[in-house]
Amino acid sequence: MSWLVLLLSFAGGVVGAAGAAWVALRGQRQDARGEWRQRLDQAIALVTAETTAEQQIGDELLADLIGSDLGSDEDRELARRIARIRLGQQITQGVRHEEVDLALPPGDNGSVEQEEA
Repeated sequence: MSWLVLLLSFAGGVVGAAGAAWVALRGQRQDARGEWRQRLDQAIALVTAETTAEQQIGDELLADLIGSDLGSDEDRELARRIARIRLGQQITQGVRHEEVDLALPPGDNGSVEQEEA
């Protein structure tokens, strides 16, 4: 009879630990999805910004979110639809953006001018 008590105690401990772990992992997943959603909001704000540099940053952030596994399949599909709209706007406007190097000060194109001797 004592082995039955030990077995039931062990089983209860395993079930309790598994339940606590499941709740913790579920909470982390929900936090990650909330963070993903905040980043999507930021990407939308950036792709609709006035400056080309901010729009490019928004495009890159949107691409990262599409590839991220933190959002659900529905979340990533929403990001894909937003990216398609953005791409369609760029195509219809005929906009060609130059690469922006954020390490350079504004107005600096990174070229090196040779001084004449």
